This record gives sequence, C-alpha cells and structure tokens, in this order.
Amino acid sequence: MIETSGIVTGFHIKEQCIDYICGKEIIKIDKYSQSIICKKTIFEKEGFSRKLLADDGHIYIYDFCTLLILDQKNFDLLGKWQLGNDLRSDICGMAIDHDTIYCSIRNGKIVTLDRQSYLIKEFPVSESSMWSMKVYDPYLICGTVDGELLLLNKSTLSIEKKLILGKKNIGSLYLGKETLYAAGHDGKLFKINMKSFEIEASIKNAHRKMFVCAGIYQDLLVTVSFPCQEIALWNANTLEKIRGLDVPLKLSGCTHIENNFMYISSRNLSGIKRIPLDEQSLPAELMLLFTP
Repeated sequence: MIETSGIVTGFHIKEQCIDYICGKEIIKIDKYSQSIICKKTIFEKEGFSRKLLADDGHIYIYDFCTLLILDQKNFDLLGKWQLGNDLRSDICGMAIDHDTIYCSIRNGKIVTLDRQSYLIKEFPVSESSMWSMKVYDPYLICGTVDGELLLLNKSTLSIEKKLILGKKNIGSLYLGKETLYAAGHDGKLFKINMKSFEIEASIKNAHRKMFVCAGIYQDLLVTVSFPCQEIALWNANTLEKIRGLDVPLKLSGCTHIENNFMYISSRNLSGIKRIPLDEQSLPAELMLLFTP
C-alpha cells in the first residue's frame, strides 16, 4: 500500500516514480521508498472527477471543463484551457498522440489541441457522449454512451466505421497491438479485431455492474468492477474466465499493471494499493478469495 493523505483520483507510473492527484495537489513520489520528490497545489478545491494522462515529459489533466498541461518533472503549469462551461459541455474523455490532444465533450463533440501551436479545433462527431477514447494510428477509437464503437479518421475526425455493441455506455477500452477489448455498462465484454474492425469474441455478465478493462497480464485480460468490488482475469484470446478476486473497492478508480502487480486507487482508499496478479505470490488470505 502506498499511503497518501487522501483519495487518489488519478495516477501515472513511470520507471521509479508515481505522479498522482490527491485533493488539491499533484505529487511525485519514489515508488519504492515513498519519499516525496515533488509536490504542488494546482487546484482551488478538492474534486473526484479529475483524470490524468502522461506522455513525453508532460502531464495532461482534465477537471470538469478545464484541460491543464504540466511539466512532468517539476509540475510547472504550461497551459490551461476552458473547453466548456457546464454539465452540458464538460470533458468526458481524453486521448493523446505525438501531435494532438483529443478531448471528448459531452453530447458528442471532440475538441483537439495542437501540442505545438496550442490551436484549438472543434468537431461534431456523434449524437451521444464518448467516455472512452484510444489512439490507433491513423485512427481514433471512441466508445459512445449509446453503445456504439466508432473508428474515426484522425485528420478529419469523421466516422469511417461503426460497430453496435449494445444499448448502454461503452465506458472502457483497452488496446493491445491489433486487438481491442471493450467493456459495456450492460455487463458485456468484447474482443475486437482492429484490422477487420469486427467482433471476435464476446460474453455477457462479465460483471454485474459497470467495469473497466485494466490491461493484459501475461496472456490474461484483467477487468475491474469498482462497484462490484471484484477483479477478474480472462483468457485474452477466448474470454474464458480464469479466476476472480474480491477486493474492497468503491464506485470508481484508476489502475496500472506492471510486472506481476496491479496498482489501483479507489474512492474508499487513502492511497494506491498494489495487488499481486500472480496466484502463486498471493498471501494466504487473498488466495482464499479466488473463485473459479
């Protein structure tokens, strides 16, 4: 357990350091000693809806309608943009590539920010909000609240292909090479071939409530349902459930898989928990929680 003074709403792990948001602050600590390397107050109030991404020495945070860019080394503020004004125009999701930051705005619009010129452009894309976004060069993949999966041309942000995955929000995507995993709020889990943009496998009732695709561990897909307080490991090829783990979680959180561990934060944790994914390395009390 990495102890903090409060709930961690977003974090990023790079080599020996963890950058995380806690309360009004962003903090950098040594992953092993937990000593603080850098700390800075960047928010006026505490909040639970902030999300964090990092790439090429920069940190990107969206907080309601505001996008911030920080220097990852010292947390100096490099830019701040107000992309919306209220609950009808807040930021729902974000993705980044070498040139551009993509922010999905509620009710189907995408705002792009050029990383060099900081030029902002707006594109109407869908009639529903998009909570999940991934870059798949030269495309952008988006899951919509209406249950659609969209393949967008990055240069025009026009829809090139569309998959109907259900009637509820496709709230989480994980992209691994040429395979995409998608989680629906109706409990469905999908494996999608990106070359053909077709469904290869799917299952119902992966979790009883909303869940996220956390990533790949060895040859297993890891999913987490915060409201169900459970983690599941699936055969990444067939989506056969291999095992499950009950862990006290709440509402929502953030995950990162590294080596044999998953780092996870949640609304009920003061800090970041490190959970072993290797069944052989689990302590006895956690081993008992595994179910076939």
